[in-house]
Amino acid sequence: MCHYVLGVQDINPEFHLIYLHVPMKNNSKKLLMLGMLAISSIAHASDVPTGKISADSDVVLAGTFPKLDWKINYPSPVTSLIEITDPGVIVSRSDLTMQVRTLAADVQERREFWNGFRWVVTFRYITVTGYGRTNRSNYNLLFNGTQPFVNPASIVWQRELSEGEEVVFAALANFSGGRWYRSGQNDANVLILTDGDIPPEFATWDTQSTLGTHIAPYLAPDGTIDIGPRDVIVAFELTHVIDRNSNENEGDFQDMIFLLTFQNDED
Repeated sequence: MCHYVLGVQDINPEFHLIYLHVPMKNNSKKLLMLGMLAISSIAHASDVPTGKISADSDVVLAGTFPKLDWKINYPSPVTSLIEITDPGVIVSRSDLTMQVRTLAADVQERREFWNGFRWVVTFRYITVTGYGRTNRSNYNLLFNGTQPFVNPASIVWQRELSEGEEVVFAALANFSGGRWYRSGQNDANVLILTDGDIPPEFATWDTQSTLGTHIAPYLAPDGTIDIGPRDVIVAFELTHVIDRNSNENEGDFQDMIFLLTFQNDED
């Protein structure tokens, strides 16, 4: 005789609902759908709904149909947790946990030389440095290296934020004449993007990858940003000065890219 055990369980990114048999009828269909939701692989943890499932019996025999109750809470937009000011400062609206990952640090130097028969063009990665800080505290080093050493799965900074705390980021490409760019200064060289935003389509330099290349997993088919409702992308252009009033910019905004995820106690 086949049976499975039911009870009150939380659904969150760490929870897996496992059972032996579910009759595909009536309310059990809903249980199967919720179970599939809990065990599926989800790209963005902040997309995962939270909630509870309960049944009117601890043990349910095959062929019977338990009464199920559930409540699912879908995450609200990131703007309910933070405020993104016009200068680009991120301000916490409540006590939050912020996690930061590096998606790109792709700055390259073009080299061209004559080898005796033809001109040869090569490219060399340039070190990129990225920092983040809260309020007026010291900057935290988040990344210092080149694109081959970027690991988007690694959390480079986790910070507990208090209500009203401000977060800014800074980045520098380490070449002669390179300069610092910072969020929070109304600088056109720094972009803050949320779910549904349209990223710029500036031409890339030579054969470098574009902004869209590095955030391809975070783009919808229509080209808009497709990230979790609690995620934010901070993208830097570090080699060209961007004029927000011009259509002739040469920046591609793939020089330094951070992915931020915000969570509160309800997540």
